[in-house]
Amino acid sequence: YTDYEINQAKHMKETFAEILHSMGAVATWGNDDGKHNNYGLHAPGNIIHEAGTVRMGNDPKNAPLNKYSQAHDCKNLFCVDGGPFVSQADKNITWTILALSMRTSEYIVDQMKKQNI
Repeated sequence: YTDYEINQAKHMKETFAEILHSMGAVATWGNDDGKHNNYGLHAPGNIIHEAGTVRMGNDPKNAPLNKYSQAHDCKNLFCVDGGPFVSQADKNITWTILALSMRTSEYIVDQMKKQNI
C-alpha cells in the first residue's frame, strides 16, 4: 500500500472511533489496529473485493466495455460484476455492483425491445 492508502485507512479508523464514542458504543474488535498492521488493511486479494479487470469507458481503444457494461466489440456480451470498475475504493463494492447491474439489465431490456441485440 502507498502512504496515501494507509493514511486513508488511519483516517477511517479514527473517524469511526469518534462516531462510535459519540454514540456511546464500545468497539469490540479492530480497535487495536495501528501503524503495525497498516490500520487494518489486509494484503491485496486477502479480502477479495478485486475489481477493474475489464474497465468501462467511452473509447473502445481504452476500455473494452461501454457505460452499460456492454462490450464495444461484441454487442450481446455484458459484464455485470466488479470487472467494469475503473478503480477500486477502500469500501465494499457490492451495492455499486447491484446498481450497475440494475442499470445494465434495464439497458438490455430496452435494447432487446429495439431489436438491437
